[in-house]
Amino acid sequence: MKRSANATTVPAFRQRRPAQLAERELQHLEMILANFVDPSVASDRLPARYWDMRVAQLDEQYDLVPSQSQRVALLQKKLALLDSALESASSAADVQEEGQQSRRAAA
Repeated sequence: MKRSANATTVPAFRQRRPAQLAERELQHLEMILANFVDPSVASDRLPARYWDMRVAQLDEQYDLVPSQSQRVALLQKKLALLDSALESASSAADVQEEGQQSRRAAA
């Protein structure tokens, strides 16, 4: 079997999808993350790392235009803030629970 004359072509499975196809995905992720304003109910949702993976896939799989790349970067920042807020809330809840347990033990 002979190789093709043009060995520099990117295999079809590695080509990026066009930017216009990313728009729908971007809008979906922006809508989902806009609803993540309350970290106290975030435990009912998929974990932030799942959404981080979805945003990263956009950057990897689509040939984004500059404005879309900026939106992806903004989504990544929002996810980082959400993750930080969830960690803080989790830490505060752990401290509060420890305090309640020690009060019960003292009683």
